[in-house]
Amino acid sequence: MPSQANGPEDETPRWEAIDWRFHEGNVRRLRRRIFKAVREQDWANARNLQKMMLLSWSNTLLSVRQVTQLNAGRKTAGVDGEVALTRRARAELAVEVSRTAKSWNPLPVKTDIYTKAQWEAATARDSCDHGPVSSGTGP
Repeated sequence: MPSQANGPEDETPRWEAIDWRFHEGNVRRLRRRIFKAVREQDWANARNLQKMMLLSWSNTLLSVRQVTQLNAGRKTAGVDGEVALTRRARAELAVEVSRTAKSWNPLPVKTDIYTKAQWEAATARDSCDHGPVSSGTGP
């Protein structure tokens, strides 16, 4: 099984040239197919569609957009100290997430040593990796 279902080969896409409606439609149709397969109890098809969703370029783009543009904490740096706010950084993050979809190990979140409380400061990369998973397996 390839590590990437579709998307750019060796080039970074131009973030401002992305047709978001097209990619949202792709993800919406795939989610609808997953829902239908589960409703009909076609577990093999549902599992295959979920795998397709995890490797989907459209789903990766929407996850990166959610984390870097739409979320309220988009300007908060994670454990790695990086924030992807420029168009180029977002596009590079999308390509990186897409290429390493199966081999990424998330970093632990920060822990405050004085209060022993965990901060919700996961890296942008970790959040982008979580997006396709929650999109493909959620209701």
